Amino acid sequence: KEKDLTSPERGLLHVWHSAGPFDHLCPERVLLSRPVLQATLGEHHGVLLTQGGQVYSFGELLWRDLSIPVSAPLLEVSLLGKLVVHVAAGGFHCGALTEQGNIYMWGENTAGQCGLTDLGAVKNITGCVVDSEAIPPAAVRIVDLACGREHSLALSSQNELWAWGSGCQLGLVTNAFPVLKPQKVSFSMDFLQVACGAYHSLALVRSLPPQNYNTQKCPEKKERGQSPHFSVTGKEDMFAVDEAHYCPLGVELKDTLTREVSIIIKENLTNQIMDMAYILVVQILSTARPLHSFCNPGNERIEEFSAMWIHTQNLVLCLHPKTLSPTLYLQLYLRSYSNSGVFGPYSSSSPVCLEEVRLRLEAEKKELQWQKSSSLTNINQKAKTAANRRRSLPGTPTHGRNGWTAAHEEAGDGLPSLETEVWSWGRGSEGQLGHGDQLARLQPLCIKSLTGEEVIKVSAGSHHSLALSAQCQVYSWGSNMCGQLGHGSSPVTVPQQAKLSDGLRVWDVSAGQSHSLLLADGDCVQPILLYCGQCQESMPCPCINGLSFLGGQRCAVLADQNVMGFISTIHELASKERHFYCWLSSIRKLLLNPLQSVCSTLGEPRIHLFFSLCESFDHLNALIGQDSTSLNYFLHDVQRCNVTTLPLLTHTDCFLDSYKKYCSALGNVQVMGGFQSLHKLSLECLGSQQITLAQLCASDQSVSGDVDLVSLMYWPLQQLHQYSRVLLKLAACYDVLTVEYQYLHQTANQYESVYLSLLRRKKEAESTFLFWKTHSGKIAEVLRLPHRRIVCESSNRSLTLQKAGRFSHHWFILFNDALVHTQFSSHHVYPLTCLWVKPVTEDSNALYAIKITCPEETFTMVASTPQEKNKWLRSLNQAVDQVLGGGGQGSSPGVAVMSRAASYTFTGDGRFKDAHYHGSWLGGRVHGRGTMKWPDGRTYKGNFKNGQEDGYGECIIPNKVLNKPDSYQGNWKDGKIHGFGKYKYANGEVYEGCYYEGQRHGYGMLSSGKRIRASSSVFIGQWLQDKRTGYGVYDDITRLYILFASFLNKHEKYICINFDVMCVFSQGSGLLLSDDDTYFHGEFSDDWTINGKGVLSLVNGDCIDGQFSGEWSAGLKVVGTYTKPAINEPENKERSRLFKLGQYVVPADQRWGCVFNECWSRLGCDTAGRGERTKAWENIAVTITTARRHSPGLSRSQSKVLECLEFIPQHEESVTTANYDNIRRYLIKACETPLHPLGWLVETLVTVYRMTYIGVGSNRRLLSQAVQEVLAYLTHFNSIVRFLFPGLPEDGGIIPDPPISPSTSRCVANSLEQGVVVFSSSSLLLPLLLPQLYPPLFTLYCLQQEQEEAQYWERILQLNKQPDQSLLSFLGVQDSKDACFISAVETLQQISTTFTPSDKLLVIQKTFEELTQEVKPMLDDDFLWCMDDLLPLFIYVVIRARIRNLGAEVSLIEDLMDPNIQHGEMGLMFTTLKACYIQIQHESTI
Repeated sequence: KEKDLTSPERGLLHVWHSAGPFDHLCPERVLLSRPVLQATLGEHHGVLLTQGGQVYSFGELLWRDLSIPVSAPLLEVSLLGKLVVHVAAGGFHCGALTEQGNIYMWGENTAGQCGLTDLGAVKNITGCVVDSEAIPPAAVRIVDLACGREHSLALSSQNELWAWGSGCQLGLVTNAFPVLKPQKVSFSMDFLQVACGAYHSLALVRSLPPQNYNTQKCPEKKERGQSPHFSVTGKEDMFAVDEAHYCPLGVELKDTLTREVSIIIKENLTNQIMDMAYILVVQILSTARPLHSFCNPGNERIEEFSAMWIHTQNLVLCLHPKTLSPTLYLQLYLRSYSNSGVFGPYSSSSPVCLEEVRLRLEAEKKELQWQKSSSLTNINQKAKTAANRRRSLPGTPTHGRNGWTAAHEEAGDGLPSLETEVWSWGRGSEGQLGHGDQLARLQPLCIKSLTGEEVIKVSAGSHHSLALSAQCQVYSWGSNMCGQLGHGSSPVTVPQQAKLSDGLRVWDVSAGQSHSLLLADGDCVQPILLYCGQCQESMPCPCINGLSFLGGQRCAVLADQNVMGFISTIHELASKERHFYCWLSSIRKLLLNPLQSVCSTLGEPRIHLFFSLCESFDHLNALIGQDSTSLNYFLHDVQRCNVTTLPLLTHTDCFLDSYKKYCSALGNVQVMGGFQSLHKLSLECLGSQQITLAQLCASDQSVSGDVDLVSLMYWPLQQLHQYSRVLLKLAACYDVLTVEYQYLHQTANQYESVYLSLLRRKKEAESTFLFWKTHSGKIAEVLRLPHRRIVCESSNRSLTLQKAGRFSHHWFILFNDALVHTQFSSHHVYPLTCLWVKPVTEDSNALYAIKITCPEETFTMVASTPQEKNKWLRSLNQAVDQVLGGGGQGSSPGVAVMSRAASYTFTGDGRFKDAHYHGSWLGGRVHGRGTMKWPDGRTYKGNFKNGQEDGYGECIIPNKVLNKPDSYQGNWKDGKIHGFGKYKYANGEVYEGCYYEGQRHGYGMLSSGKRIRASSSVFIGQWLQDKRTGYGVYDDITRLYILFASFLNKHEKYICINFDVMCVFSQGSGLLLSDDDTYFHGEFSDDWTINGKGVLSLVNGDCIDGQFSGEWSAGLKVVGTYTKPAINEPENKERSRLFKLGQYVVPADQRWGCVFNECWSRLGCDTAGRGERTKAWENIAVTITTARRHSPGLSRSQSKVLECLEFIPQHEESVTTANYDNIRRYLIKACETPLHPLGWLVETLVTVYRMTYIGVGSNRRLLSQAVQEVLAYLTHFNSIVRFLFPGLPEDGGIIPDPPISPSTSRCVANSLEQGVVVFSSSSLLLPLLLPQLYPPLFTLYCLQQEQEEAQYWERILQLNKQPDQSLLSFLGVQDSKDACFISAVETLQQISTTFTPSDKLLVIQKTFEELTQEVKPMLDDDFLWCMDDLLPLFIYVVIRARIRNLGAEVSLIEDLMDPNIQHGEMGLMFTTLKACYIQIQHESTI
């Protein structure tokens, strides 16, 4: 039964004449073939928008010389296919707005109102609005259009206003009329709606928060202001003038111009001079030219202008239909313009309305003489405070939607804004601008008296204006010749509230030529149409319900039949919401506002609660006002709106939260006894308002008229039930399978559920109030809190403590947030968030017990009967469930959440004394993630287990001495730092490494200060019980040396390196080696001060043996024997032995054992290779998963790699050629990810390696140690990889192929002949490790080969000076035939771009292949290389390749080459390269 939008009962058009006889006041239906979506009326014509976007015109179409009856309107063919969504009719022109935001206009264009340069009649045109100020110029999307007699206004989606046509009603600062192209009204405001009168304009503007007025361009200028709560009265009071100089025309006056104008006005002028002064004033304000430029005798006197005021008695008629079926209002668009104005239908108005200004100048002459202001009139209003000044200032505009309600939608919550202002400009001869005078305004000016009145719509008649507020109040001003303002018969120049009958709530207005229409709610759901204005007879007419339009002396109505009950339900919802908003506003005005002014006697707690109640009431009030306004807009476009866009559906959470907060604040006041105090205050301050307030009460009041404040304030909860009821009625209009039905039904259940929940809260508040009323005393003073509600209590001794004394008295009180145990005068409060309830199984003693577990205490309560036990058990579980965020309904006994998140402050002795914890709990103990804060500033944030810190956590420990905190990030176990972590000390030191039971233990790096400071140092190595021990490296910048250290068995032994000296020190003696191979072997201290026996050996073999003293770098004092060796004496073996550092240092396989132990530990193994392989893989997966969870800033590629590493690969099966590549790829990803244990191992090894051999550690004597260390890394690394992948074969073993089925044996026969794959740990692991170790290692090779390299490079430079043929001949290469071997040379040059020996050998192999390919055409097919032929040619390639440090490359390959290929083809090729290097090094030049 879904509503049919194409139903013939939709969009029914009715028309009647407003100024005709009484019989013509009844609307007559016009039969049309299509439902009408919108109708708008001009002076003598009208425009219809029908379903499908088609546009029709009717009436006197003067620009076409046609007269079209409304029953047969003329289709605007040129607009077919344009998707028109809005139409507008001016005095004698029309406009259409499309869905894309384009404007089409046609009709009379004598004043440029159609936006064309041709000032004649216009058929149909496209009037696209272009912002010429934008770069490049861009089309403006229009969402609303309004037309006057000689001007047009358009509202853009950016809430900007555009105008074109003629007259001051455009709001443009210009004196060139007509304006033929749309121009932006240069006011930085958010325009919400626009309306055009005959020669004036109105705009609804969003109010913006107050800003600093000093930021304006003219600091001297002061804004006029008025309280936003200004109450509109029925009199036109003249307001006091403040000190601001403000022009009533809406134009800023410069100081010089102000003085000049004032001089002219204050003189006693004749009529002729007054005319001249009037002209000068207008022209000065329009062009800001110097005064003397206008003083010429050519100005002619302007004829006097007089207006006739017609006073008629106000006539309000209620119209009832006689022949129509009951119809309901859908949409209201009202346009009206005068057809009998003094200027005539086609007269061109003056740009600045000179006549109106002149008329007021003489009348205000005397008043201006005593005013301090130099403005032209006295309409300035004294602001009460700076905060109450006008709030519409430049701000950021928001986007709107199509239609006249486009800009009403707020950007934040999607609901209409009630913080609005009304601005007006144009002619004001009838007071239609609302500024308290009859002057014109050149630019938009705020109507101060409407600021803060929550205006939601404005409507402009020919010479009067209407404004509708969200509280269903109508304000009118301007011409009142026919009583069209709804109050009296005199013209009004400031907005006044229309006088309406009690119970009428107006929710739409429209202004015509000399009449107005008001649409209001009556006693029934159908709206009532009220008429104010010209009528020949004052007799009541039938009431119609429908959509009304005004224009000239004609009215039109659009009506809908009640289609499937949908229309009546929508109207019922909107009517009840408007009634509710008016009720809330009355309560605020009559009750809360007076009580707020006298509530100081309530006492501090109750004052705070009362103001919280008022705040929640205001929030609910504002929300209801926005919703009622939104429903008004929904009704205006109900044919094109979706029911799922109703605010009750789109903002359900917002509504429910507002009601919940309001009910909570209400209950808090009630619990604390606030309503009794407020009732006494209301009797004192309300006075006669008590009767009015009593009429607003839903419940029956006593004869005395006293108001039941509790019932009155709880009445808004009934609206939730109304929402549910109306939404269910709407759902009944749809089929049960539709989305609309499901949405409406689901939301209705939500509102009903919350309504029932709030009723229970109300009952709880009442019970709690009665409880405290009967249990007053000291305990009430301590335990009585606003948010606390009583659940049950054991005052009848139904519950006691287990093993309680005979004469002890125990009283248990269960609140919604705590369990209170009182005994005599003492009590203890147990928060329910940290309370665990468990029933005790009944034993032979027949005890009906309940066990209560708290963070610091456990006790058992014993009930008197099984029923009492079940009652308390159910109440406790429900209370705990509700306080933890559950519904608290239907909880079974014993079903309390064991795991939860809660906050608690510890009070007992222990590690957590006075600490506040927030996080996860399990069975009464902290367990899971949480944060613990101590009063002294200590903070721990991380994981807990069984009441102690366990897992990853971050801790901050304040240091009062240094006034800086220590911080730790890492792993914990059993409440102590345990595992890997990073500790930052307050003194600047940082330790990153392993801990064991709170002490540094295992691998760790301790850095002190910053590396750029002279006092910084770094130690990387092994720790034992918080002390450095074992192997490590120490870098002290202050002394410029790196320390090789072994502290085993307390025998200090190290190698210390300076820039030019190496020291081997052990127990007070050692060896000092200088860079030129001079050494000292003897006794010296750790600061290199020599004092004792020793032997100094020089480079030439001479030595001095004796007693030495002094510093090595400053000079030595020697007492000893000088020995010079004989010429034929053999080499000193002792000297050679001293240069070998291996005897002093720790063996390579024993270095960094703590690093590898930590890696084994992360895999879950106690020692190397001892552990469960399955557990190791599980630990890897958990580590990766945890790292992803704690690293939200990972890039997409990093997340993808971690996701791949989370999956455990196949590791138990034997390795074949099919899965070997999978293992290799997995190891590559793992080693590139520091979060993986293998990646951490690689990163740490690289760190310690670079720490040792970079910088000062780059000493050529350490090369052998560096190479041995790399090989040791490979050995340890290989053991870890084999543990993870046990199927890997031994080094030199063959990796088998996967089993081949008979069907595929032929396909792989050729691949079997290609050879076998030999496994090598170095080929698998060296590519993972060596690229990052390559820079320091290769540097050491270069230093070691420095002399040989210099000799080699000298030969290379000399030999490369020779031409190719000359060089080839010199090397003994025959029959080269001009071959240059460029490809082989370029290939060999790539050896410097590779890192691993295997890659370098591949480069050598490719070089030989390129060399063979180039030589092959010169030789026979069966030619085989011999060394005599190959070596000279390869020497040529090496010379032309010009490879720097080739000796270092050769040495690196030789030391780290895979032994499996050492004697193969690649080994021979490498030997050839090495031979070439040696040959070149000793080659003589040509």
